[in-house]
This record gives sequence, C-alpha cells and structure tokens, in this order.
Amino acid sequence: MNEILKKQIWRKLETMPEEKAYQVLDYIKYLESEYGSTDAGPRGFQRMGELFQDQMRKHRVSPKALRETMRVLGSADRVMEAFRDAGKEFLAELEVGKPEPPPKPKDDPPETREIIIE
Repeated sequence: MNEILKKQIWRKLETMPEEKAYQVLDYIKYLESEYGSTDAGPRGFQRMGELFQDQMRKHRVSPKALRETMRVLGSADRVMEAFRDAGKEFLAELEVGKPEPPPKPKDDPPETREIIIE
C-alpha cells in the first residue's frame, strides 16, 4: 500500500466516530476472511486485547467502558513491550560479551577539619 493511500485512510479514520470505526474494522475482518489474509496476527497483550475487545462488543458493553478497558490494556501492552525490549537487549549483550565498565577510581578521603566552638 502506498503512503498517500495510508495517510488518506488514517485521516478518515481519525475523524470517524468510534462506533463507525468499529464498523470499518468489521468490514476489514470480513474482507480478510473472504479473500485471505497476509497478516501474521498480533502478539502478546495486543492479541489478548483484540480478543477481549471482540467479546465486549458481542456483549454490547458501553463504548465508554470499552474505551477505558482498551486504554488500560494498551498501557499494559506498552509496559510488557518495554520489558521485552530490555530482555532482548540484555540477551544481545550477553551474546556479544560486552565487557563490564571499568571500576570507578576511589576518591581520596576528605581532609579532617577541626571544629572549634567557643
């Protein structure tokens, strides 16, 4: 898909009411089921969030409750992604054998001073 088309679709979606955006999502899912999909699918919290969202929509949960629930799950996904990225970085450093930083030089102890109280 070219960038101009992506931006046009995104601009239309941003101005659309949430309920209409869900209808667009349903239509996209229909097209995927009808014509096949090349999407590898979501992972982790994203997948759980999408499944949870679908179930909430089936049970006609209010849009406000749905929005707030998805906001919380989105936050949890960002936290887990940060942990995942940190773990990948840690494992990459272990594989490369990144040396430990040299020890900091010890500072000389402070000079002793006499305090005279009159």
